[in-house]
Amino acid sequence: MSDARSAAGPPPVLEREVLLTQPSTDKILRMRPILVATAGPALLLLSFGVGNRWIALVACLLLAAVGVAVATLPRVWTLSVRVDVAARTRVGEVVEHVFHLHNHGPRDLPPAVLHFRGDAFAAGHTALPAIPAGASVALRVPREAAFRCFSPGPEVLVEAADSLGLLTVERVGRVGAPVHVHPAPATPPPPATPPASAGVEDVAGVRPFRRGDRVSSVHWRASARRGALSGPSRGAGAGLVVVEREAEPVGLLVVAIGGASSGDRVDDGAWEELLASAAALVRRELGSGQTVRVVLAGASGEGLGALDVLAAAGGPTPVDGVAARAAAGRDGRVLVGELGTGWRFA
Repeated sequence: MSDARSAAGPPPVLEREVLLTQPSTDKILRMRPILVATAGPALLLLSFGVGNRWIALVACLLLAAVGVAVATLPRVWTLSVRVDVAARTRVGEVVEHVFHLHNHGPRDLPPAVLHFRGDAFAAGHTALPAIPAGASVALRVPREAAFRCFSPGPEVLVEAADSLGLLTVERVGRVGAPVHVHPAPATPPPPATPPASAGVEDVAGVRPFRRGDRVSSVHWRASARRGALSGPSRGAGAGLVVVEREAEPVGLLVVAIGGASSGDRVDDGAWEELLASAAALVRRELGSGQTVRVVLAGASGEGLGALDVLAAAGGPTPVDGVAARAAAGRDGRVLVGELGTGWRFA
C-alpha cells in the first residue's frame, strides 16, 4: 500500500502558490553538460602541453560556448506556480488541472518542459511556452485519478535549457492543490432491515378499503367482524377494511467501517473493496435524500464529508461502536461494515 493511502489522516495543506526556488534532487547523470564543462579546460591544458594552436583555438571556442550557455541559462527560479483543481473526485475519473505560471523575473523565459507528479493523479509532463518578463500563462492538463487518498497537491518541476542547448536547469516545488479522491465506483451493499424497536407499534389504525389497496393490507379479522365476508356483496372491496401503518421514521444513518485488530494481517484489496462499497452506499443514500454519517478510525463526516473520510482512510482498525451509537443518537441507525463479516445493523 502506498504512503499516500496508508496515512492516518490528511497531510498538512501546502501553500497554494510557490516559487520554484528548490533545485531538483533527481539523481540523473547528465553527460552533455559534464562534457561541455570539462572539455574546454581539458583541451586548453592539452594545448599548453603539446604547443598546438588549433587545439587551443578549439578549447577557447568551447570555453566561450560554456560562457554563453551560463549567461543565457533560464532563470526558472523566478517562476511561481499555482494549481486549480476540483476539490473532490473519484478513482478513475479524469480531472482537469489548471497550472498558472507567472514569471517574476526581469528576463523572458524560453520554452521549457513542465513535469507534475507525486500526488494521487497520474504523473506526466507538458510543453511550457515562452513566458515574457512579468507575464503569466495557464495550462489546462487532464489527469486521471490513480488511487484513493487525500491528495495535498502535485510536485511541479520545470526543466529548461540555455540558448545553445548545452546546459539544463531544473527547479521543483510542491504546490498546494488539495483533492479528496473518493473510492472507485462500486456496487453498494444490499439494503438491510434495521432491527425492530422494542415496544413500538407501527399500526396507525384501520380504514375502509379503497380501489388500488393491496390485498395484503386487508385486516381480515376486522372485516369479518363487520360482516364483509358473510353479507351480500355490494361491489369489489365493499365492507372490507385495511390496516394503515405509520411511516417508518428515518433518522440519521451512521456507517461504521473497520475490521482487523492490531497486529492482524490485512488484505489490502478486500479493504479497498469494503471502502468502495461504503462509498457506493453513501452515494445511494444521499441520492435518495437521506442523511448519512461515516465513522472510521476516530474520524467522522456527514454528507459529502462522509466520502472525504473514506478517501483519507488509512488501514483498517476495529469498529468504534461507541462513537457510532453516540453519533446516531436515539432515532438513528448504525450500519457496520466489517472485514470478513460483511454488513449488519448494530
